[in-house]
Amino acid sequence: MNSLPDCLVIRKYMGLAKFVSVLTTRSLYFACPTQFSDPYEGVLPKSHIDAGARSFQTLIDPCLLLTKQVASQPIPAGAEELCRRSLQALDDALDRMRKTTHKQVVSKFGVCCWHEGEHESDAMWKLYSASGQGIAVESTIGQLRTSLGNREGLQIDRVRYMDFERDPIEKAHRHYKIFIKRKSFEHEKEVRATVLLPEEGKGTPIGCDLDVLITCVHVSPLIEPFVKFAIADLCAGKIHCLNKPVLQSSLYCAADDEININTDWRRFNRT
Repeated sequence: MNSLPDCLVIRKYMGLAKFVSVLTTRSLYFACPTQFSDPYEGVLPKSHIDAGARSFQTLIDPCLLLTKQVASQPIPAGAEELCRRSLQALDDALDRMRKTTHKQVVSKFGVCCWHEGEHESDAMWKLYSASGQGIAVESTIGQLRTSLGNREGLQIDRVRYMDFERDPIEKAHRHYKIFIKRKSFEHEKEVRATVLLPEEGKGTPIGCDLDVLITCVHVSPLIEPFVKFAIADLCAGKIHCLNKPVLQSSLYCAADDEININTDWRRFNRT
């Protein structure tokens, strides 16, 4: 896997709430790919699956041929149990291979997604700028790596966009399943940072040095001036601390329409 230059400019597009979360937790969230909406996350292209099946078949066929030959001959004393165990081990290996789904593999990794490019992306603003309140944090590969403390196991690379029916295998690529997507997503120009998750299947926030990470903060071209000023104040630490409870509205909670009737006749007993 080719390493990306430290000077490569990347941007992370997000909504205002996610940006506030980054500032308050001083961390980046590494999501498990199984949480993403793309059902092809971690899936190998069909051409790759077929190639792997053919390779495995070349290993299986001699075993099957040998099994046939052994079955047609008298089995020496003591060899029957050895043959039975060998065949059972082969069946178990095939069963494990079939049951190991792509989700089980990718659930071990956490992913933090970035967009490559020195210039703003209209497509990314439209994806992440709900009501014109999108934010793009600008950084570089080197800053991202350093801000995470050169974390052990950290991998940063471009996503490869492939034709899942026809493209050949890129043999030199490590962690292959985590860094490929279908061509329909090419507009994302995605760079991924990946780590092993502490708990499989559950994303995790990872602390980072925001002063090292962030070059500057871009706001949506459609943002209202008062929101831009609020974001500037937030970054400058000018937001007043308000020690008051935060309550979620119960307006749309399920209605309590249960009919309560007391059927205990003993309440009429005289004492």
